[in-house]
Amino acid sequence: MSKYIYVIACIGIIFTACNKKGNPIPLAVEYVHLNDAVVTTYQQLNIDIDKDGAVDFLVTKELKETAAGQDDLLEFRVVSNQQHKLLIQPDGTPAKKEAGVWIRKDDEGSFKWDASQHAVIVTRVLTVDPANVYWQGIWKDQYNKYLPIQFIKNGQTHNGWIQISFSPVLPSRIVVHDAAFNKVANNPIQAGSK
Repeated sequence: MSKYIYVIACIGIIFTACNKKGNPIPLAVEYVHLNDAVVTTYQQLNIDIDKDGAVDFLVTKELKETAAGQDDLLEFRVVSNQQHKLLIQPDGTPAKKEAGVWIRKDDEGSFKWDASQHAVIVTRVLTVDPANVYWQGIWKDQYNKYLPIQFIKNGQTHNGWIQISFSPVLPSRIVVHDAAFNKVANNPIQAGSK
């Protein structure tokens, strides 16, 4: 008798699980293949994510001189125009996501959505002694990671990502693979979804 009850209970659980209807998140991804564009100390990249002819994000570098006798810094950075946002910490360190992780409209701990600040991907510290030059930052030696973005279109906020790899091997470079955003306003997107 207990075997019969067990079988009925299992069938009931399976039937119930198969009939559950979740609330799927609407995804209508606008994908932009950037042809593995390379950004070096001599090149920058303009990203037009919605293909309207305007630059939405800029991947570039900046040499920052420090006080005399101190180290100089070479930063690779992503800059948003004043409408779009990057998920960054107050010091400019951007969030870094793995493929499949959800990018949502809310802030995440110390990371805040910000349109006024650039995101420093990596920094090369140029010392007086060339043998002591080094890279620093959470994107150092990272390949195929995702920079969360918020893209504003027609007054609506869309979550998205830019896929980036960094190589310190000379010539040091950032490779910008592709980008995407969810065309459904205010809804999340998974990093890497196309």
